[in-house]
Amino acid sequence: MDYNRVRVWRRPGELYNSPHTVLRHTAHTAGVMVWGAIAYDSWSTLIAMRGTLTGQRYVDDILRLHVGPFLNSLPGAIFQQDNARPHTARVAQDFLRHFLTVPWPARYPDLSPVEHVWDQLKRQMPSCHSVHDL
Repeated sequence: MDYNRVRVWRRPGELYNSPHTVLRHTAHTAGVMVWGAIAYDSWSTLIAMRGTLTGQRYVDDILRLHVGPFLNSLPGAIFQQDNARPHTARVAQDFLRHFLTVPWPARYPDLSPVEHVWDQLKRQMPSCHSVHDL
């Protein structure tokens, strides 16, 4: 079964022009979420997680186990994260009240220093065709 259907909008009488067609994948694809943190002269371990990241899972598996100890090892550290739903969940915000944080505008990934790290990592990784390859 082919899940990569092509949908084309065009004016009546206009011919189909495949070079101007953009393929869009709408089927769910498997993936791995990777979490990491950077500081001026240090970095955290990378945490790979499968499945949906909820606010509670974010607290239990990332904030409590990794962020807390990482921030406690850096005097004066300020924690910054984007506005992903698990990050803004009440349970996550309650946990982070014990640390210095900086408010972050929605939809501004270019302002986040760690986004440049992810970009470099993606460029240096070989092409992965499955979750197992990761």
